[in-house]
Amino acid sequence: MIVPAYRAAADDAAKLRRDATALCQAPSQGSLDAARLSWRDARASWMRSAAVWSGPVMDRRSLSLLDWSPVDTGGIEETLARGRPVTAGDVRNTLAANRRGFGAMEWFLFGDDALANLSASALRCSYLTALAEVAEEETGAILSEWTAGSDGRPPYQDYFTDRASSAMLSSAAVAELVRAQVFLIRNMADLRLASALGLRGDAPDLTAIPGTDAGNGLQDIRNELLGMRAVYEGPGEDGLGLSGLVLPLSEETDRRLRDQFAAAILAIDSVEGPLRAAIVERPHQARGVYERLLDVQRTLATEVVSLLGVSVGFSDTDGDSMR
Repeated sequence: MIVPAYRAAADDAAKLRRDATALCQAPSQGSLDAARLSWRDARASWMRSAAVWSGPVMDRRSLSLLDWSPVDTGGIEETLARGRPVTAGDVRNTLAANRRGFGAMEWFLFGDDALANLSASALRCSYLTALAEVAEEETGAILSEWTAGSDGRPPYQDYFTDRASSAMLSSAAVAELVRAQVFLIRNMADLRLASALGLRGDAPDLTAIPGTDAGNGLQDIRNELLGMRAVYEGPGEDGLGLSGLVLPLSEETDRRLRDQFAAAILAIDSVEGPLRAAIVERPHQARGVYERLLDVQRTLATEVVSLLGVSVGFSDTDGDSMR
């Protein structure tokens, strides 16, 4: 299940690169719409893979290339003001993390003046296509390290399947996946939504929701949650996800977590409009999403962690910290 998630991310990033290139070669509303759709698809696949961000993603520090927030839009414009085309090498080696990745591409592709700006500026197009090229390269490299290995090391998937000489014990592989879920749900609920809603003791902070003009914050959370549910339930009706380990130990916990995933997705789908607008205009809807995410967080970080014997830091398991 992990490898197909990264394969989808790599395939969608490749399509985004092709459509961004086509947009810059022949700017039109149609080519802009196609590039925007490809950005949303690639972003969705990438966020669904967040539930398995371990191994190569962390070793390569891929998040600094693909998904740093908040994006520095002023810094992006400053880079353009230097008057030099931006290359993929520049993106990888010289630009700050907050001037690249999906957030920087969003800045170029969305907004009322996106088409006019890209049509009028070869520099903007060079920057956009360089960002898309790096996204394609990096997601492809992550997939390759999982499936083929690199620098003489075996495929990372072999560490999960007992085929590598230094393979993880199955308990270590499970623990790595469980910790990834705990950290991710904490980031979604406590660091993003709670901060945006002003539930951490400070004033509401809408900048805690990543993104600019695409208004993709709610879809990000939905896709992350879908990725988490896939890790837990596994692929298909008889999947071999974490549920296969939890269910024999506690049918009650397994059913509760499955129901909580479904309730959280329903709450997300009940929000009207972009997340930032909902927080300001319909805070009860955003608060409903937060409460349902907190339910998932509490069950994962207490019951599942305990049943599977996984050790995580206290601050990452405290499901009542925002109550």
